[in-house]
Amino acid sequence: MDGKTPCIAEAARRLLRTDDCSLRVPESYVEQANEIALMISDLMPSILREPTIRVGNDQSIIINCPAGVLAQIGGSEPNHSICWIPDHGGQLSILWSRFTDDVRDLVSAGYPGCVGCGGPGSEGPWDETASRAHAGAMLGGT
Repeated sequence: MDGKTPCIAEAARRLLRTDDCSLRVPESYVEQANEIALMISDLMPSILREPTIRVGNDQSIIINCPAGVLAQIGGSEPNHSICWIPDHGGQLSILWSRFTDDVRDLVSAGYPGCVGCGGPGSEGPWDETASRAHAGAMLGGT
């Protein structure tokens, strides 16, 4: 487990808890993103509108909902209301893979309708400031 593991799980939970989201992904991830959206639609009847997929830039992945951005993988550091998974060193594809694995695991477990299946940190409020401080400390302060 590294400093990014909890925030990747939180981003996946936010996607699955929120109706009418969109995933803005690099063009090369569109097919995988469509597969995730279809899986969510098939396995989560509580979601009225599965995530829509939009093409974004090659530096980040954005999970958006009508109220604003929920999570961001890569890209420049956003404000602290957004769950951010920093990409230090051009590993966006690895982070995307970890994110989609978390989404698949949570959906398969029945999240958010299951008790305790959201993993560590899923029961209480998310502390983005602490998450960023922890991740920065694990990277040696970068």
